[in-house]
Parts: sequence; C-alpha cells; structure tokens
Amino acid sequence: MRNLLLLLMLSLAALYAEDSAILAVPPPPRPNHALWKASLAAIAVANVMDVQSSWGKHELNPTLSGPTGNFGGQGALIKLGIQGGLLGAEYLITRGHPSKRLYQALSAINFGAAATTAAVAAHNYTIPRQ
Repeated sequence: MRNLLLLLMLSLAALYAEDSAILAVPPPPRPNHALWKASLAAIAVANVMDVQSSWGKHELNPTLSGPTGNFGGQGALIKLGIQGGLLGAEYLITRGHPSKRLYQALSAINFGAAATTAAVAAHNYTIPRQ
C-alpha cells in the first residue's frame, strides 16, 4: 500500500511538472493585422464612393444596370454584395491561417483594388447625370 501511495505521488508530481513546463512556454506571437484591417476600410470607402458617383448615371455593365440602363439600388446591392462576399472570404482565410505574410499579401491586393475603384469613382464624378 505504501509503495502504491509513493508511486501515485511521484506520478502526480511528474504530471504537475509537465503541465508547468508547458505553461512556461509563451504562446506564439499573433501576427499584427492592423494593416489588413486598414485595407478593408479603404476598399469599403472606395466602393461606397463608386456607388455614390455612379448613382443615377448610365451604367455600361449590364449586370449592374437597372431596367432603364442606369445604375441604381439593384446595381448597388449586387456590387456591395460581391464586395462583402470577397471580404468575408478573406476573413475566413485569415482566420484559418493567420500569418504575417498572408496579411501583407491581402493588404496589398486590397489597397490596389481600393485605388482602382477610387480612380473609377473619381472618373465617374466628371460625368454629368442625364
């Protein structure tokens, strides 16, 4: 009985030492994703600008044009729905594999898309409403 109690105490001590050794190791650093969040904001603002600058004007894209051929609520919902789906997919990708390199790549893509969309919006502001 005494040997069994000694064996049990040694086992518990070994388990405790193993747990404290695991706890002593700091968790891996979480990649900083502030730049990625800023790129999401930039692309959202650029898309809102594009929708506002196109509203009521003739739309060349037949998918986004309404029954009269102008950009309106239907086109805005389609455009913002597609953009929301892409940003949701990015969130799911980064949630499963958070790495600094992935956040940097997605940030570059988002900032590029935001710049392109903002340029289109700037051009749309020069076109008069009909």
